[in-house]
Amino acid sequence: MGESAPADATGTPALKRPLGVLDVWALGVGVVVAGAYFGWNLGLKDNGPVAMLVASLLVCLLYLTWVLALAELSVAMPYAGGPLAYGRRAAGPLPGFIMGWSMLLEAQFAAIGCALAVGGYVAFLVNPNEQSQAVEILAELVTLLIFFLLQAWGVKEQSVALVVMTYGALLGLCIFWIAAATNFSAERVWPRENLLAGKGWRAVLDALPYALWWLVMIETVALAAEEMREPQRTLPRGLTLAQLTLAAIVVLTWLFACGAVESQQIAVDSAGQDISYPLAAVLHHLKVGENPILSIGFGVLALFGLIASYHAILYAVSRQGFALGRAGYLPSLFGRLHAGRRTPTVALAASTLLSAAFVVASIWFKDAINVAVLVSTLTALVWYVLAMACLLILRRREPALFAAYQAPASRVLPFVVAILSIFGIVAYARLEYAPAVFALAAAFYAAGIIYFLAFARGRLRSDAPEERGTQMAESVR
Repeated sequence: MGESAPADATGTPALKRPLGVLDVWALGVGVVVAGAYFGWNLGLKDNGPVAMLVASLLVCLLYLTWVLALAELSVAMPYAGGPLAYGRRAAGPLPGFIMGWSMLLEAQFAAIGCALAVGGYVAFLVNPNEQSQAVEILAELVTLLIFFLLQAWGVKEQSVALVVMTYGALLGLCIFWIAAATNFSAERVWPRENLLAGKGWRAVLDALPYALWWLVMIETVALAAEEMREPQRTLPRGLTLAQLTLAAIVVLTWLFACGAVESQQIAVDSAGQDISYPLAAVLHHLKVGENPILSIGFGVLALFGLIASYHAILYAVSRQGFALGRAGYLPSLFGRLHAGRRTPTVALAASTLLSAAFVVASIWFKDAINVAVLVSTLTALVWYVLAMACLLILRRREPALFAAYQAPASRVLPFVVAILSIFGIVAYARLEYAPAVFALAAAFYAAGIIYFLAFARGRLRSDAPEERGTQMAESVR
């Protein structure tokens, strides 16, 4: 590990380019598929299935427009530090850092949420009636170690593993849909007497932050642009295919889960605790779920979904940390690559250790998974709004930058993304966990900005791709 890793023509550490359309699809679906296995179900609590459906459809609209707009930025600036590059080129170093830092926080807390959910599913598999906290913690720590080693091994190797796990996760969802259909009731899905749980449209607002978890982190694909063959072709095709796949998963999983049992049974257990293994809990309530082959087999495939997402999210964290370190926004250690495998091992290790710290903290902080999910989605919305501002600025100032690819309905997309994202941020104020979520997010933002202003802004590296792109643009202007 060190600066001797293979580099680009300027001597800057550079990543390989092995990824094609199928790899991009697998990365996009794999990073998000865990959202079908946990997290979204918490939005059902006191809100009901119809409010969850409306919130989920709003989220699908947000992410469909988001990935199309994001593809323009990613093709124009195909760097591992995508958000950093967009903000840096459009508005300067500090906005670039805030965008890159937001993406890093989004991915890091999503990784923490996925790791915690793995422990919940494993403990449920071991003993569905009484989950052991020791089993949960052990499963979470082993997951962190295994996937650190796999990603440190190499990008193509981890991509192959991700494709396999993504197919396994999709098979698990298909099995769940078929099993849940055996106890399906339209009245449970669409309770005509009480469509919005007695709360009116407030129920949709309360469900929205959790509905975001269905699809959050799809933008991970943008961070792989530096490792794609022909990104102007590969990225839009892979992203669009992934988003269409995911929209179908959202609707089908909501439909069959809410049709099989009462929605509150998917959100909380008999003791009133939040459920981190909702699909397994649904099967546990069904007669067909009494078959041990089905319940254990589904549980194993559910783990495929969770670890596929953790695997892809860890990829995102490490690439964003690597890009920030390579450009000088974080300590230079983060920008180092393994000399032989060209993987960002320091950034991988830092993310893994932070996740491990939260896993240990969850022993005392019982709401850790809920807060991790919400911090991830909140920081995501922050950089979505900033990214759309950057897209509008760059389109006006440098129209030639987008000659290789322009999204359909390109004039409307940024405004739809920004409006829906701001609407989502406003919805957080109503949540029970709002004080903890806002406080934790604010603390991380403050720490990052203080580091940038005190140490990083005078040490930015002009040879980093994100910085070179800005310098070339400035020389033309």
